[in-house]
Amino acid sequence: MKRMIAGLLILALTLISAGAPAETPVRMMYDSVFNLLFDTNNVTLTGHAEFSLDGERFKTADARYVQDGVNSLWDWKLKSPRRDGSERESGYTVIANGEKVYVMEVFYPGMYKTGSTREYDTILRRSVQLNLLRDLLRILSDQSDSLLGQEAVETRSDETGLTVRIQAGKDVPEIVNTALNMAVQFAARRYFETDYDQLSERNMISMDNFITVTQAILCSTSYMSLNQADITLKRDAGGRFESAEGKVSVELNTEEDGIRLLDISFRLDASDFGGSSVEPFDPADYGVRLWDGTAEMNAPDTRAAEACRG
Repeated sequence: MKRMIAGLLILALTLISAGAPAETPVRMMYDSVFNLLFDTNNVTLTGHAEFSLDGERFKTADARYVQDGVNSLWDWKLKSPRRDGSERESGYTVIANGEKVYVMEVFYPGMYKTGSTREYDTILRRSVQLNLLRDLLRILSDQSDSLLGQEAVETRSDETGLTVRIQAGKDVPEIVNTALNMAVQFAARRYFETDYDQLSERNMISMDNFITVTQAILCSTSYMSLNQADITLKRDAGGRFESAEGKVSVELNTEEDGIRLLDISFRLDASDFGGSSVEPFDPADYGVRLWDGTAEMNAPDTRAAEACRG
């Protein structure tokens, strides 16, 4: 869930920041998104996204995320089409009670793993690198409408809240694509164990050499550029983020396969501010028993990083 939130909202933030001077409706929306991600400790998020490469769907994601102080719950369901027309189902449910984490995977029904992590009470954790990215986006926001143009952003404000719609295409300034790549590379390192500082264009291999499309995109793309985006964000009358939905098309500049086209359609809703609840994990509630390999939960997963090295 956090992978989808980070990827989609960071992309939306990148586009918002490119045309959002301080104190405008767009900057108000920008601030509400940051408040949701880094300063909200009780909320429920539900999301849906479909991912396609060159017009062919390769992943559908449905997710629910609940933050309740230092307790959280992710319910992450994935579907991928098989060659025979059927759907391959995967995903997991993760419950965190403070430092203790419990994981149930679709591939291992009836089992759960457990481990430990640092205690967090917000959707995303702050870091020095993330603060730097935040500052970059805010610097871009001071450039006003000069980056995207006035016609690219529509805003509507009434008694129910604020709506912002952003439409952009290939003609965005290069600084927007640079910010997009920095944001995507940050998310890839944090959530997919892919460190672009360890990758070289000369060593990138064809996308056909990877097991999953997601891994192929991360490991074979040297630069991304916006092709088209149409994103609508809403916040309620109280200033809280309410929803984001839209479609984004990104050109993937690869070293071995030329330019590929990644299309994403998504919707994300926030609700139950202050009323969300996550109960302490009880195996009986889920009908599961402890898996013998629990100790592996405490080791970092570097498989994606290793795979990128070919």
